[in-house]
Amino acid sequence: MLLSHTTEYNTKGVLHHMLLDLAAHFFDKLDDMEDPRLFTTHLPLHHLPDHHVKNGYKIIYLNRNPKDRWVSNYTFLYGKLGIPDWTWNEFFDNMILKDDLQGGWFNFTKGFEKAAKIETSNILPVKYEDLQQHPFSTIKKMAEFINVSYTDDIIGEIIKKCNFVNIKQHKYDSSRMIDPKHESTLFRKGVIGDWKNWFTVAQNEKFDEMYREEMKDCDVNFIYDHYNNNNNGIDGVENHSN
Repeated sequence: MLLSHTTEYNTKGVLHHMLLDLAAHFFDKLDDMEDPRLFTTHLPLHHLPDHHVKNGYKIIYLNRNPKDRWVSNYTFLYGKLGIPDWTWNEFFDNMILKDDLQGGWFNFTKGFEKAAKIETSNILPVKYEDLQQHPFSTIKKMAEFINVSYTDDIIGEIIKKCNFVNIKQHKYDSSRMIDPKHESTLFRKGVIGDWKNWFTVAQNEKFDEMYREEMKDCDVNFIYDHYNNNNNGIDGVENHSN
């Protein structure tokens, strides 16, 4: 919406956009794309085009607290063609503890966080939780980063249109094409803290231990619980780096 200067929803679906993970099939079409070109990707930093990173082209790096992220990943993948029909406990043991999907979330996060701290980099870290709790300031920061003009009214309208409930109701989700029942599992709850309905106490303790070891040299913090106006704005902040 920021780049297109419109608050209209994309009606072609998320798979229509240039997903860099699949770009090898569309290289001959890249020159036909209008500037500014927007690519989305799940790839880790070291798999992005070298010239893009080294030349300081802009990257908005979006992350989410890993517990909610894993729950979202599980509910999205469950029942998809070619994906094992694991229970949550099986998924926890085979996916979360092994953490090797596309190089692993820990390596993905550490790579971007380290690069974002380099003065010559052009990477803007954005957290999903900030978009949920502080949408105006976060979207404003994104607009300024990509040098897009805006007004407070436009940002306010984008916030309304991108409210999770509205997105779920109105945004076409072409990922249903890979679901056996052609049902959408991309937009589910979108809340902060749903992981508590999935992680057992033992699993939570095991993951926290794993997090502390993996992220001991990375000072990134995530919000794991809902917004609480009576607790300086944040409730449930976990600082695993200490």
